Amino acid sequence: MSLDDFIKENKLKNEIEAYEKYADKIFQTVISESSIFEKVCEKIDKEFYSIEYTPRSGRWKGRQITRYFYKKREVIFLSLITEIINGSLYRREKLSNLWLDISWQGIMNEGGVSLKYGKKAEKLIQKIIELSTNEGDIVLDFFAGTGTTCAVAHKMGRQYIGVEQLDYGENSAVVRLKNVINGDPTGISKEVGWKGDGDFVYLELMKWNENFVEKILSAKTKDELKKLWETMKEKAFLSYKVDIKTIDEHAKDFDDLSIEDQKRFLLECLGKNHLYVNYSEIDDEEYGVSEEDKKLNREFYKT
Repeated sequence: MSLDDFIKENKLKNEIEAYEKYADKIFQTVISESSIFEKVCEKIDKEFYSIEYTPRSGRWKGRQITRYFYKKREVIFLSLITEIINGSLYRREKLSNLWLDISWQGIMNEGGVSLKYGKKAEKLIQKIIELSTNEGDIVLDFFAGTGTTCAVAHKMGRQYIGVEQLDYGENSAVVRLKNVINGDPTGISKEVGWKGDGDFVYLELMKWNENFVEKILSAKTKDELKKLWETMKEKAFLSYKVDIKTIDEHAKDFDDLSIEDQKRFLLECLGKNHLYVNYSEIDDEEYGVSEEDKKLNREFYKT
């Protein structure tokens, strides 16, 4: 029976209605893509049969799945490979690890912030979030950059945590998220109907050795660096490799270095694991962490 005859016989309006009502009954048969099922089918002497199994990995891990076969070919129901969206029928296709449907043109200023190289398209992040999360889930981005992941998560109704060490100034994630709340029209906004809403909280790590890094890099004279070294000996967290006595004994050698080499040397003296105040040390009076900041940190880490 043709599809037109089927529609007339069942008094259906059109093929979309036919697909909606009978998607679980309309099927085609295909050669199974799994060599395991091919071997099983060879041993079954029936025309129509089903195989139940529980995947050990992948999307359906731990769930009992039933697959149907007819004459040693797998039965694929229409409902498994199609989806009706806004009155139109779409065929689902398996995603590969190569996505060519996302344009990277014109994304430099998405979200009202600029990044010439390395910026990700909101459409790309949207696809990743759709595949891996549900609405209300928490999305974590350890390298937030200009905030693309956080912005997309916000527009898609996810919670999110973004972490970033570099200061992007006017192009920071903070600026971008403010734009999102105010109704940023770029990126995926039109597709998801984003008009602006919500809020977010951002915190800055308390600097320690990072303060010295910034002062070293901004120093203009050797005298400034010499004074910085005296302060570093008292207050900085120095590398375990540093022997203050030996360095002071060779002060003349340090003086003879160029200002750029002096900066490199002082940067090497700093302990890189103590650029910021560690959470485990917030009660140390030396760092002067306020009671308000201590409370906020403990609420964040739930300790």
